[in-house]
Amino acid sequence: MTASAPWIRVEGLTEAGLSALQPAATSALLNADLVIGPQRILDDVAGLDGFSGDLKLWPSPFLDIIPLLESYRDKTVMILATGDPLWFGAASTLVRYFDHHDMQITPQPSGFQWAASRMGWPLHGVNCLTVHGRPHETVMKHLGPSHRLFILAHDGQSPKTLAGLLTGAGYGAAEMTALAHIGGNQESRTSMTAQAWVEADLNIPDFHVIAIACPHAVAGYLPQTPGLADSAFQSDGKLTKAEVRAATLTKLKPHQGGMLWDLGCGSGAIGIEWMRAALHARAIGFDLRQDRIDVAMGNAKTLGTPEWKGIALDYNNNPETALAEYPDPDAVFIGGGLTEHLVTAVLARLKPGGRLVANTVTLESEALLMKIWSDHGGDLCRLNVARAEPVGPFHGWRPLMPVTQWSFEKSL
Repeated sequence: MTASAPWIRVEGLTEAGLSALQPAATSALLNADLVIGPQRILDDVAGLDGFSGDLKLWPSPFLDIIPLLESYRDKTVMILATGDPLWFGAASTLVRYFDHHDMQITPQPSGFQWAASRMGWPLHGVNCLTVHGRPHETVMKHLGPSHRLFILAHDGQSPKTLAGLLTGAGYGAAEMTALAHIGGNQESRTSMTAQAWVEADLNIPDFHVIAIACPHAVAGYLPQTPGLADSAFQSDGKLTKAEVRAATLTKLKPHQGGMLWDLGCGSGAIGIEWMRAALHARAIGFDLRQDRIDVAMGNAKTLGTPEWKGIALDYNNNPETALAEYPDPDAVFIGGGLTEHLVTAVLARLKPGGRLVANTVTLESEALLMKIWSDHGGDLCRLNVARAEPVGPFHGWRPLMPVTQWSFEKSL
């Protein structure tokens, strides 16, 4: 079957605007039935001799662009984006809704590439992120000793907002550079430490890239590997301890884009660490108590996973109905409220190849877990942890409550 000709053309632009377009792209622009772009570019398009199509600003919210494009399906559309449209750009969203054969995408150097050239940083060694239309707290999980980050800003206040977050997390000495209008006649560069950005009052153009160079040593550095110190989480005591948490996440196997259900989430630690451990990983925490959900949401923001979702829900009362509206999970952790009925309901929703892990500490729940293991198979283990603590002028081992852990992997 022969693919149809592209009817959506996505062109990346530089600071040079329309003058940087290749002749074929200029011809396609003049003949387009619809052109979508920012106001300053649309003003230039309107002034072109021979253009008679429709002009539309970027929709807000952006997903309104999908029905707009569908209404022009039998016509031709030109979308004028910035830099590389597939690197946090418009095309990265459009490819989820339209066949790639419907589109012709032409990139220009991205803001990250320009920033790398100005900073002298090899791009493969930099973590490239965006806070455009996203919570600034998402940056927090990417901080670490000697880490380098490029961040697409949301607006002119992004450096100050990020500086406050960095300083609060102990990264006040990080060097931050705002690079605006890169490659154009108005190019500007503003550099100072995160602590200095907090106190500064500067007028930074909305569209810019922020370069962050973290210091070589940071007190209290929080890695993305599972098993953060218990003190990293606010909690009322409903917290899977660090050593057990690390073992649990190992069995849950975080992966890119994976969805986790955390049943009996307490402080949210399992779901938060799941999201920290893998790119674009998602997690929903369920708990009976709204106050615990509120605490967990605070932990999620502090630890760089503000998209963690918390739901106050009685998931044990008819779990098939209670959990029906939520997307099927790639992994499930049961930290509270274990019942045979819940396990059966969860296994029915678990994707093929998905993992289920349940931890128990009481004799009664352990007996139940033994029966579940006998019925379903999987692996059963006992986790015993002891920590050194003061005993008068000396030290001794103080054991934590033993944890019985059942893990199960659903067949493909």
